[in-house]
Amino acid sequence: MKLDLNKEFHMRAGISQLRASRRVWLISVAAMMLFSLLPQTVSAASQQVSVSPQATGYTTHVVQAGESLSIIAARYGVTVQALVTANNIANANQIYVGQRLRIPTTGQQAAPSQPSTCNQTHTVVAGQTLSGIAVNYGVSIQNLAQVNGVSVTSYVYIGQSLCIPGSGTSGGGTAGGGTSGGGATRTGGFWYEVQLGDTLSRIAFNNGTTVSAIMQANNLANANTLFWGTRIWIPQGGSTTPPSGGGTATQPQPAPQPPAAGGPFAVSQPTHLNVRGGPGTEYPVLSVLTSGTRVKITGIGPREEWFQVEVSGVSEPAWIYRDLTELVGSLVGVKKFTESEIPPRPEAAPPSAAPAPAPSAPATRLPGIGFGYGVQAHMIHNGQEGIAMDKTRELGFGWVKQQIEWKVFESTQNQYGFGDIWPLVNAANARGLNLLFSVVNAPNWSRESGYDGTVGGPPADPQTFARFLGRLAGEYCGSSVKAIEVWNEQNLHYEWGNRPINPSEYMALLRPSYGAIKAACPSMYVISGALTPAGDNGSLAMDDFRYFEAMLQQGLANYVDGFGAHPSGYNVPPNAVWQSACEAIQQTGNQHFNGACDNPHHSWSFRSTMEGYRNLALRYGAGNIPIWPTEFGWAAGGAFDPRYGYANDNDFDEQARWTVEAFQMMRNWGWVGPAFLWNLNFRVVADGTEKAQWGIVRNDWSPLPIFHALRNMAK
Repeated sequence: MKLDLNKEFHMRAGISQLRASRRVWLISVAAMMLFSLLPQTVSAASQQVSVSPQATGYTTHVVQAGESLSIIAARYGVTVQALVTANNIANANQIYVGQRLRIPTTGQQAAPSQPSTCNQTHTVVAGQTLSGIAVNYGVSIQNLAQVNGVSVTSYVYIGQSLCIPGSGTSGGGTAGGGTSGGGATRTGGFWYEVQLGDTLSRIAFNNGTTVSAIMQANNLANANTLFWGTRIWIPQGGSTTPPSGGGTATQPQPAPQPPAAGGPFAVSQPTHLNVRGGPGTEYPVLSVLTSGTRVKITGIGPREEWFQVEVSGVSEPAWIYRDLTELVGSLVGVKKFTESEIPPRPEAAPPSAAPAPAPSAPATRLPGIGFGYGVQAHMIHNGQEGIAMDKTRELGFGWVKQQIEWKVFESTQNQYGFGDIWPLVNAANARGLNLLFSVVNAPNWSRESGYDGTVGGPPADPQTFARFLGRLAGEYCGSSVKAIEVWNEQNLHYEWGNRPINPSEYMALLRPSYGAIKAACPSMYVISGALTPAGDNGSLAMDDFRYFEAMLQQGLANYVDGFGAHPSGYNVPPNAVWQSACEAIQQTGNQHFNGACDNPHHSWSFRSTMEGYRNLALRYGAGNIPIWPTEFGWAAGGAFDPRYGYANDNDFDEQARWTVEAFQMMRNWGWVGPAFLWNLNFRVVADGTEKAQWGIVRNDWSPLPIFHALRNMAK
């Protein structure tokens, strides 16, 4: 995001110019995700409901990281005001981890409710959703929601117990298929099916056991080798022995049986899913599946990343990428291929879905950086670098992003003012933090004749920008500066000089920039300029999916180490896809902003934006390149500018919960690099402006609820 943000709003898909809206940049929520149908969070002063006069006693709840009074109230079926009154709470927005709360009971509210006739339950683990659980048990999401008294768009939280319909419940459906997550607990432990992004340490932490206990129970020799879909025993209560007396993670109990009812099946998720001649993007495309197509799984690739499937009209063995499907049924008994059994791998070639061959890469791509926690701050020319870095460390984060305006540091050609950047680099060096520099805004001397000086824009000659980036990379090579983002939101008119929006022009800027950075500092990571989520809007904006695909077609993957992204949140919870965003905001609040209902589009949804980029990367054979969310988040606590009405719909508790949840989702996806929350300190350096609506500390550096939630979040 630019430092001068008085114009920082953009036109969304199909929205008139009178309803211009700005994207949101904060990440959000919840280390103990929302129990469903949460009421609007209100202050103690405004909530008029009193404790039920039938209350006969109290139960006790110990506050966990990421929880708020509204979450706890919804979980126990009481009101926020009842909790405030019972615990003499002065500020409903301030509770702390470990605090013991008295929960008023009426005899039916002593604990979270559960259907009384439920014979099969599932315990939610990190990364799961209601729809995913329904698929894994072979039941409809409607039946699962009905039996548990929730909506189909409800959120589930870690540790929540769900009743599975079809086992003595009144929801209909049949419990079947694989058991993902906790499953019904047995004495001494339970079976768990490994999810995408899982690690043994994360599984152990989420289930109250240890890595060594899980390894012993499953005869695992290497804690770092874990495959999706593997069924492992989670020991509980000191026991380390599965019911059968032992077993290994690659030989789950019970013994393999043939797939039931003709399955298992894979259901295509993206709009178009390539069917290939082997388990890899180097194989030719044989066909394409449309979204929702169901195909039978006949085999699993050597690295468990691809399914062999039966596809109508395709006679030879067909393969689809596992991560782009929903699994229906169990993989127990399905053949797993070895490397010697798959078709010979052809020579690497440009993916057939990309019409233009990719140019040769000027340098070898660096190994991908894994997921990391980051935040953007403004620390240039204001003396804020020390406290900003200290607050970042307090959060437990390892990355900080700073935007660098080229026009400030080379206002005169070939005269560089890098001395003003060294204080923040040294501050990061001293604290062991990594820096991402996002570089934007060409100086006047470099721009085209007759340029529009009211907005930032690119240079007339891309080589001038490349030279600056080369000097910048060389100046800080080997320091805390680890990555450079090449431009920002180039699919918006005011980020591209009010010039025609053109992916080819951006690629002409990126190619020499990548070469100059790598020549000066081979270890520097190069990140493509993040696009803003938007729909096509004439000369004002270009749909970010269309723009991203055009860059991929022109060889983007050869000139980056990571794909920049700016997934927005508006007033839509992070786990809601764009198709359900309208229903979601009707539950969480849309009094001031109704974009997701008025003009349905992927850009309203954090999740749909991220997953859309991932699907495009996979389609063009670039699935090995991580996506770096260099800005994201939710504005909250009231709008400082009427154009940002969604900040009136989001309260500070929602901002905190949603930000934690977004971090958890990205961590669990397994294909996301460092993620940067917008923003740390704009309530300090620019209080009262629209930028401050995303800040996570007040103007005196005192923490908002989101700061507490992020600090306490398990990392």
